[in-house]
Amino acid sequence: MRIPTELGELYVEEQGTGPAVLLWHSFLHHGGMWRAVVEGLRDRHRVICVDAPGHGRSSAVRRPYDLDDCAVAAEKVLDARGVDRAAIVGLSWGGMVAMQLAARRSQRISSIVVMDSSCRREPLLRRAEYFAMGAVVARIGVPTPFLGVIEPLFFSDHTLRHRREELVEPWRSYVLRMDRASILHGLECIMGRRDLTAELRQADVPALVLVGAEDRAQPPFESERIASAIPRARLAVIPGAGHLAALERPDETLTLVREHLARTHRADDYLGGATA
Repeated sequence: MRIPTELGELYVEEQGTGPAVLLWHSFLHHGGMWRAVVEGLRDRHRVICVDAPGHGRSSAVRRPYDLDDCAVAAEKVLDARGVDRAAIVGLSWGGMVAMQLAARRSQRISSIVVMDSSCRREPLLRRAEYFAMGAVVARIGVPTPFLGVIEPLFFSDHTLRHRREELVEPWRSYVLRMDRASILHGLECIMGRRDLTAELRQADVPALVLVGAEDRAQPPFESERIASAIPRARLAVIPGAGHLAALERPDETLTLVREHLARTHRADDYLGGATA
């Protein structure tokens, strides 16, 4: 289904019954990265999987936006599906959206899972490097050599060597087909984020913070910082995973997420949980 928001129409798939869980993926990917997680949660949860603005089957984005806009769009999805409270599970960009909601709209959030993300501003030098890449993409699209540069930021060494056909090549093909303006605006959203550390210290939501041990884009120390900031957070490191831990290590991810949701959902989260 498609749900209208201020950031265009977002493509959403919904499966299962029970307490609601909204999934938001990483930059340069789509809701399909959660396939194994969706399959493992839908027996106990109402799983709402979103293609983020300008990604997957959502409409292209033609204007700048920020994480506040993403949080509002996530709420629009919940409103459209008749959900008052939900757990938010997000990876990288999705984790930033989850933290934004936890810090500013905690009454709608039963818990969060933040994977391979950061709660601080992007360092100035890295921001400049990424904006330079974005300028190239805006002019000519994604050059194939560019993918070779960023592959190690997304995938572990093991995946790059042994799972290229399964995971890396489909990702490359997808990125090469993406709308260039949508890539640029998504990059600007993530790189222009504010530091949420102080606000997260006031966030009264249970949180699970997960990170791939081999994440080079947002290394484990970034997740340690998040877990230290959120009063009710627990940190777990997933061995052998890079930045896309949910894609590379779905079984480990699913086990940790299911345990977290089982511990943190309240009885009233089951009200209205059936698929609409």
